[in-house]
Amino acid sequence: MEAIQASIRRKGETTNKGLRRRGWIPAVIYGSDIENLPIQVEGRQLDQALRQQTTNKPFSLVINGNEHMVMVYELQRHPVMGNILHADFKKINMNEKVHTSVPILMTGDPELGVATLVRHSVEISCLPGNIPESFTVNVDGLQIGDVVLVKDLEVPPNIDLGLDEMEVVISVLPVKAKSDESIEAEQAAEATAENAAAQTDDAQKV
Repeated sequence: MEAIQASIRRKGETTNKGLRRRGWIPAVIYGSDIENLPIQVEGRQLDQALRQQTTNKPFSLVINGNEHMVMVYELQRHPVMGNILHADFKKINMNEKVHTSVPILMTGDPELGVATLVRHSVEISCLPGNIPESFTVNVDGLQIGDVVLVKDLEVPPNIDLGLDEMEVVISVLPVKAKSDESIEAEQAAEATAENAAAQTDDAQKV
């Protein structure tokens, strides 16, 4: 991913709403060797960059010409529009391990039942350059009652997991039976449709 350009945000120059109207995102960068520094990032560039990779991957942030390797610590998005409202970046050292989470994805379909994610992500510790975008599990052929454990994930040896290896991440459950209420509602809807059709036929005969 290309480096993202940013500049220092001067307090009092403009409001956060004013920045957003001009296409900028208010943000903060911090780390062990940098104090909390308010910055502003071009919103469209940040949004496009984060569409190219998951937010747990490191990238370069250039602030007034100075390059910093960072990771997204927190994103605030608009609850309806989904656009980024504010971002927190953590400066990192590419030679030091970081703690983050990696999503679990499923492919395929069980032979019987429905595969359900018990955990949507797992915590890991590794060098920033070794962070995977996801752990993918193929559930083809699994049966009702089968489970996938942490130890079943294909994890590279240079990554440490922060979970017990016997913890369940995917479980195959029976297809949920329809409730009596849903069955009654379907029957009532069918009866209403039949009555409406019958009335239409009678009206056409008159």
